[in-house]
Amino acid sequence: MPDPPEAKPKRVAVDETAVKINGEWSWLYATIDLDTKLILGVDLFGTHGTDPAAAFLHGLSEKHDLSEAVFLVDGFGYQTALARLGLSGRRDYTDRNLIEK
Repeated sequence: MPDPPEAKPKRVAVDETAVKINGEWSWLYATIDLDTKLILGVDLFGTHGTDPAAAFLHGLSEKHDLSEAVFLVDGFGYQTALARLGLSGRRDYTDRNLIEK
Protein backbone atom coordinates (compact mmCIF):
# COMPACT_ATOMS: atom_id res chain seq x y z
CA MET A 1 0.00 0.00 0.00
CA PRO A 2 1.46 3.41 -0.90
CA ASP A 3 2.18 6.06 1.73
CA PRO A 4 -0.66 8.51 2.36
CA PRO A 5 -0.45 11.93 0.73
CA GLU A 6 1.38 14.69 2.59
CA ALA A 7 -0.91 16.54 4.98
CA LYS A 8 -0.88 19.63 7.17
CA PRO A 9 -3.32 18.61 9.90
CA LYS A 10 -4.68 20.87 12.65
CA ARG A 11 -5.96 18.19 15.06
CA VAL A 12 -4.41 14.72 15.19
CA ALA A 13 -5.67 11.81 17.29
CA VAL A 14 -3.08 9.23 18.35
CA ASP A 15 -3.53 5.79 19.87
CA GLU A 16 -1.92 2.40 20.21
CA THR A 17 -3.23 -1.09 20.82
CA ALA A 18 -1.76 -4.51 21.49
CA VAL A 19 -2.08 -7.02 18.64
CA LYS A 20 -1.10 -10.67 18.51
CA ILE A 21 0.64 -11.70 15.28
CA ASN A 22 1.85 -15.28 14.81
CA GLY A 23 1.59 -15.84 18.57
CA GLU A 24 3.69 -12.76 19.46
CA TRP A 25 2.41 -9.51 21.00
CA SER A 26 3.22 -6.23 19.28
CA TRP A 27 1.97 -2.67 19.56
CA LEU A 28 0.16 -1.01 16.66
CA TYR A 29 0.39 2.81 16.66
CA ALA A 30 -1.95 4.90 14.52
CA THR A 31 -2.82 8.56 13.86
CA ILE A 32 -5.70 10.23 12.08
CA ASP A 33 -6.36 13.80 10.98
CA LEU A 34 -9.63 14.54 12.78
CA ASP A 35 -10.79 17.13 10.26
CA THR A 36 -10.17 15.24 6.99
CA LYS A 37 -10.38 11.67 8.41
CA LEU A 38 -7.08 10.88 6.64
CA ILE A 39 -5.05 8.14 8.30
CA LEU A 40 -1.68 9.83 8.68
CA GLY A 41 0.36 6.89 9.81
CA VAL A 42 0.36 3.34 11.15
CA ASP A 43 3.36 1.45 12.50
CA LEU A 44 4.14 -1.70 14.48
CA PHE A 45 6.58 -1.90 17.42
CA GLY A 46 7.72 -4.76 19.64
CA THR A 47 7.10 -2.72 22.80
CA HIS A 48 5.05 0.26 23.90
CA GLY A 49 5.89 3.33 25.94
CA THR A 50 7.51 6.72 25.51
CA ASP A 51 10.39 5.64 23.26
CA PRO A 52 8.30 3.83 20.62
CA ALA A 53 5.72 6.64 20.76
CA ALA A 54 8.47 9.21 20.13
CA ALA A 55 9.89 7.10 17.27
CA PHE A 56 6.43 6.79 15.72
CA LEU A 57 5.71 10.52 16.01
CA HIS A 58 9.15 11.38 14.63
CA GLY A 59 8.50 9.25 11.56
CA LEU A 60 5.13 10.94 11.18
CA SER A 61 6.76 14.38 11.32
CA GLU A 62 9.05 13.39 8.45
CA LYS A 63 6.01 12.64 6.24
CA HIS A 64 3.68 15.50 7.19
CA ASP A 65 3.84 19.17 8.16
CA LEU A 66 2.91 19.04 11.84
CA SER A 67 3.96 22.60 12.68
CA GLU A 68 0.37 23.67 13.47
CA ALA A 69 -0.99 20.33 14.67
CA VAL A 70 -2.35 19.70 18.14
CA PHE A 71 -2.12 16.05 19.13
CA LEU A 72 -4.97 14.58 21.14
CA VAL A 73 -3.63 11.76 23.30
CA ASP A 74 -4.77 9.54 26.15
CA GLY A 75 -1.75 9.46 28.41
CA PHE A 76 1.29 11.17 29.82
CA GLY A 77 3.75 9.00 27.86
CA TYR A 78 2.60 10.69 24.69
CA GLN A 79 2.97 14.11 26.25
CA THR A 80 6.61 13.27 27.05
CA ALA A 81 7.16 12.02 23.49
CA LEU A 82 5.55 15.17 22.04
CA ALA A 83 7.71 17.41 24.24
CA ARG A 84 10.86 15.59 23.07
CA LEU A 85 9.94 16.43 19.49
CA GLY A 86 8.73 19.98 20.11
CA LEU A 87 5.15 19.10 19.15
CA SER A 88 1.96 20.36 20.79
CA GLY A 89 -0.53 18.05 22.48
CA ARG A 90 -3.06 17.57 25.21
CA ARG A 91 -4.94 14.77 26.87
CA ASP A 92 -8.38 14.37 25.36
CA TYR A 93 -10.76 11.46 25.82
CA THR A 94 -13.73 12.85 23.86
CA ASP A 95 -12.51 13.98 20.42
CA ARG A 96 -10.37 10.86 19.99
CA ASN A 97 -13.34 8.56 19.24
CA LEU A 98 -12.31 8.09 15.58
CA ILE A 99 -8.91 6.66 16.47
CA GLU A 100 -10.39 4.50 19.23
CA LYS A 101 -12.68 2.85 16.69
